[in-house]
Amino acid sequence: MIYLGILLGLLGCMALLDAKWKLFVFRHPLRGLMVLVLGTGFFVLWDVLAIGQGIFLHKPSELMTGIMVGEQFPLEEVFFLVFLCYCAMIAVTGAQALIQFRARRTRGSSKAGEGEGHVS
Repeated sequence: MIYLGILLGLLGCMALLDAKWKLFVFRHPLRGLMVLVLGTGFFVLWDVLAIGQGIFLHKPSELMTGIMVGEQFPLEEVFFLVFLCYCAMIAVTGAQALIQFRARRTRGSSKAGEGEGHVS
């Protein structure tokens, strides 16, 4: 249960960052949620295939709920995959926003200095 609580807390933190800076879901809600669902679905499929191949195996832990959504597929894995996708998109869109901000700031400071030092 502890692991699920941590994942939910981390998802909440990502949502707060997203809400404050409007980076992903809070910038374009429908598009953001679609990307989040598709990305999570891709990784769920990946996990299911890996479980079928015997690559991923679940070992019981007292830190987890014990609820399984499929064979060898714990509930916490679904929340982890949502967090993974959300975190990746916040990192990408956050980096893009920072690059754009710095570019605007650089252009603004170079324009402000254009008229300086010239005698008319």
